[in-house]
Amino acid sequence: MARRPGRRRGVWAVALLVLGVTLIACPLAYMFARFAPVKQFSENMLPTIPVGSALVMEKDHGEVRHGDVVTYDPAEWGYDGPFVGRVVALGGDHIAYARGDRALTLNGKPLDEPYVRDGDPGAGGVGFAVSVPQGRMFVLGDNRGNSQDSRFHSSPHQGTLPVSAVTGVDSGIHEESPLIVVVGLLSFAGICLLPVSVGLGIASLVARRRGPVEVYGPAWSGTRPDAP
Repeated sequence: MARRPGRRRGVWAVALLVLGVTLIACPLAYMFARFAPVKQFSENMLPTIPVGSALVMEKDHGEVRHGDVVTYDPAEWGYDGPFVGRVVALGGDHIAYARGDRALTLNGKPLDEPYVRDGDPGAGGVGFAVSVPQGRMFVLGDNRGNSQDSRFHSSPHQGTLPVSAVTGVDSGIHEESPLIVVVGLLSFAGICLLPVSVGLGIASLVARRRGPVEVYGPAWSGTRPDAP
């Protein structure tokens, strides 16, 4: 039975190549399928989200909740999105603010908003009282003095947008999050395996060209029985 020189190294080269590509491609495919990166260019979410920050938004976000930071499509307002904002009220809620108040009221109770810039929830001087229809939401920026949000689009639905306009919810994932660390380690391991597999492949080819075919077992065709 003949065995080509370098065959074992060739097998290892292919195996490591497949493993390396898998370790790189699968985590990245998972991330792109579930999340979408968004760059924040506006000051409307200061101080929570600095200008230039990269957000990781979850596409399949499920139910939108009070306080969620979201990306949304402002097509009903005549703008191209996505915009970034915070959901402060949902269907069935009554959200209101009167000039001089220290807080917005949600369903008649003061709304605690520690994220608002300079602690001024009414910056911008716009008063409103909105009963949010079912299936819709009222969106504000954290920087109330510089945010083009629901307060400035009273028509046609009192500044509310459909919840279906949400394109992503902030996942809270950042550079030091466990998921990012794991994805980075797997990808790094895959990248390290690629040159190893290439080296083994080259060594296998060189061995095949230089070495003769090794023969194992009895060479029946090379024997001849003695004559009786």
